[in-house]
Amino acid sequence: MSESGTLSSLIEEANFKLRWFDLGRRLQSISKSTAEAFEAGQKPWPSPYLRQAWTGLLLQPAEGGEPAVWFLRFPLDEQGKLRLQARDGLLRALAQELRGPAAESAAQLDQLLQQSGLLYTPSTERQAAFHAHTGLLLKHKPSAHYETVLSYFRNPQESRWDNLALQGIADLAAHWESEKALLMCQISKIAAPVFVSLCHCLENETIDHQLAEAIITRANTLLADSTPDFNVVCAAARGISNSPAKGLRQSFLQKLLQSSNAARNKEVLAAIGSRCALDLENPELAKLWLTNLAHTGDQSTFNLLLSDLMFIPQIRNSLLIALRDPAREETLAQTFGNFLHGPKPTH
Repeated sequence: MSESGTLSSLIEEANFKLRWFDLGRRLQSISKSTAEAFEAGQKPWPSPYLRQAWTGLLLQPAEGGEPAVWFLRFPLDEQGKLRLQARDGLLRALAQELRGPAAESAAQLDQLLQQSGLLYTPSTERQAAFHAHTGLLLKHKPSAHYETVLSYFRNPQESRWDNLALQGIADLAAHWESEKALLMCQISKIAAPVFVSLCHCLENETIDHQLAEAIITRANTLLADSTPDFNVVCAAARGISNSPAKGLRQSFLQKLLQSSNAARNKEVLAAIGSRCALDLENPELAKLWLTNLAHTGDQSTFNLLLSDLMFIPQIRNSLLIALRDPAREETLAQTFGNFLHGPKPTH
């Protein structure tokens, strides 16, 4: 490969402005310097998910026109760095297409991406959030669905919710600061499916402690029920997962992990492990989470979540301390043993 043999350099040589985004645990911007260090194999991907870097690349033509979007996932090595061989063949092929006439190369370029094995399709929620965020970035107006969603939020008890488009909800989440008063007033009144979709979009936002508290309040009301709606509880955990209100969030997570009805719900545990992963740096939360996960009896889910989280340097140590604690529960010890060595054969 030449010195310019990176995606960033090839795309910029082709007269595009490139922006990188991470779409793994949540949607977040990746700085140019971080992306370049990752592409050069110098630094790990900052937020690995399932041992891959799930990226969204926004390519803006320097001469104007509609931007292009590539969703590419890159395999990572044991250190979380790019497996360079996984993309070198693609780069060699792209080098010719990106430097050719745009009209002639568009179809070939699409075919190359399809054949690369790196292309993926994000969930509809991620795509809606990505469109909302890049629209803000490019100073575009929100989608045509935004006003319909705002109208519903202004009078949720008298409005239908089942015809609301996810894109409009994602637009509202992206504009949460300017619409905070409306959200604070109505978040306890909106239909459960709308609350779930909103929280799934808010996980990409750094919402403040007031909005986080309003979300938690709705979830806490449900937890008092004998049969709570765990879709709403999981959504609440996701909705506050990126908030700087760390203490508020961790108190809520501790309550979930000590709750008689939520603590061993697999969906709740998966939401915490996938979206609130960095909170497991807290030793007490790590121990509670691992113990409850072991008690679900689902070895494959335990293996999947633990394999993913052990890949994150910030929390690896707190997990290992809980797993190796001589006072840990026998169920956790056995489940961890199965994780390491496989289940013991029965005779």
